[in-house]
Amino acid sequence: MGDPQVYPKTSGALLTGSILAFVAGVLLLISFSSPYWLVSYPETYSEFVRLGLWDVCFRNYRHPPYQYDEKFDGCHWIFSYKYQNIRDWLQPGWLIFVEAMMSIALWFSLMALLVISIVLMRFVMKLEVFLLAVCTVLLGITALPVFLSVAVFGGKCFDRSWLLYPIFNHLSWAYGLAVISFFLHVFAAACLFSEISKAKERRRRANNLIYNMQPRNT
Repeated sequence: MGDPQVYPKTSGALLTGSILAFVAGVLLLISFSSPYWLVSYPETYSEFVRLGLWDVCFRNYRHPPYQYDEKFDGCHWIFSYKYQNIRDWLQPGWLIFVEAMMSIALWFSLMALLVISIVLMRFVMKLEVFLLAVCTVLLGITALPVFLSVAVFGGKCFDRSWLLYPIFNHLSWAYGLAVISFFLHVFAAACLFSEISKAKERRRRANNLIYNMQPRNT
């Protein structure tokens, strides 16, 4: 556990970085699972209602290229049987890329939180510097796919070759949470990076204390 004089209570940078990482992970999880990335304006009464990464909602929508007279109504999972005939149109390559990037980001964010919890519990103080470096890298890796996701989705969701009448739609709060999560992951990585030098100094002081406490032959 270490001497309390050598290893003081959790520093402000470590505590701030941990809180930011936790909040960023929660926001990322909410954004990942919420069907509110793209929403139509209510006053337009559009056949498209809203869309997330995994759910799509329509209001009596009839897909023009679809040869059968079938209407799509209600909210369904994007991989459901209901959408199997229009899935190639509904889920273009760029949306698959966004889904993959967000899945990777969520996985790395959870791994970062796991390592941060080990650091905060002070279980392996000898590896504190290494674990802080791992946390910083994981948070940085998390921020990159989140940035790619929001950039690609924001640039392609209004493409006229995808949903009809894109001017009736707007980016919604789940997309905004992904953007906020990106910045929080970056700030958390910066806080933990600054903590690495402090951890090295604490480690040096601990080694000096142990050395000075050892008996010396006269």
